[in-house]
Amino acid sequence: MGLIKWATSGTWWLRCVSDPRWDCSGDSEFVGGFTKPEECEAKLKKLKEKLGDPPEDLEWGYMKD
Repeated sequence: MGLIKWATSGTWWLRCVSDPRWDCSGDSEFVGGFTKPEECEAKLKKLKEKLGDPPEDLEWGYMKD
């Protein structure tokens, strides 16, 4: 019940100044709660498999619709 109150659709992103190969964004049905959306986590996992450990300046965020 609590999840429904604060979770809403929105856009997520990953940004990295030192290595723009990590830059990406997407839509998610559920964003909120100060945690990475599921789709963001999945993309991050794929990037780690391809590029290795993420740079220290990798940041993520989301915006609710």
